[in-house]
Amino acid sequence: MDGEQRVRLTEGDTMESGLRCPECGTYTTLSDIISTGQCRRGGGRGSCEAHLHVDVVVERQSE
Repeated sequence: MDGEQRVRLTEGDTMESGLRCPECGTYTTLSDIISTGQCRRGGGRGSCEAHLHVDVVVERQSE
């Protein structure tokens, strides 16, 4: 069974509305990651086999 790896991205991993794939280094738009679950080089279009997902973390400060 393949494991899941969570990667905390930094400002250097972003560009406009996209993210750098931790596996192959190509930039993919957030909308493509959300809709396909893969980087731009993934799937039938290329050699990267990384599956990407976007999680939003909401932190609430206690009053």
